[in-house]
Amino acid sequence: MDKIIIAVGGGEIGRIEILPDGSAHQTDIETTKIDRFIVEASGKTHPKLLFIGTASRDKTTYLEVIREHFLNRLGCGSVDPLNLVNTTLSADEIRHKIMAADIIYVGGGDTTNMLRVWRRLGVDKMLYEAYEKGIVIAGISAGAICWFEYYDNMDDIIDINDLDILPGLSWVKGFGVPHYNQLSADEKRRINLKLKEMNISGWSIDDCVALVFRNDEMSVISCRPDRNAVQIP
Repeated sequence: MDKIIIAVGGGEIGRIEILPDGSAHQTDIETTKIDRFIVEASGKTHPKLLFIGTASRDKTTYLEVIREHFLNRLGCGSVDPLNLVNTTLSADEIRHKIMAADIIYVGGGDTTNMLRVWRRLGVDKMLYEAYEKGIVIAGISAGAICWFEYYDNMDDIIDINDLDILPGLSWVKGFGVPHYNQLSADEKRRINLKLKEMNISGWSIDDCVALVFRNDEMSVISCRPDRNAVQIP
């Protein structure tokens, strides 16, 4: 059974934005090539996708966008949430939902808070059991970098001088940083300096790009010719 992690650096899938004038705007759909690969990797015609939105505090509007994309556009058989922030589910109920999925897709947001919730509930161990079983593990932004040994605290700071490198789940060796194309030159320089100080290497992942870890092999999927994932520092 293949063990697969698909780490997506970022990208839009039709999120609704409210503009300053009060009108609604639907963002572009940028990661279809990657998302179709995620669905196909399950080996099922209409796979069951479990969406974990802990990093965005289980925001219902995020679930609606995921459901529209993976259910209605890409043909998943079901898209169900696993809400963990204020859950009343027992450990057995959480584990049942995780192990019944064909694909587990983790959304973006606050990586540190997400990992804190997972570790408190034992969800990190349940997810690893699903990964070992061959359930496809995928995620974007926070849901991409959490699988690495290390990630940064960029979302939690205002001053880049407060940059720190934090421990992830360590399923994937090294460091991962998403949205790399959006970072300033100074932010990139600071990350590289910090990694050199700690003797850590890693991966920068642009928006619209995914790193695919299948067993012991790694590959890159890019939806745009000007976007990539490269090793740093």
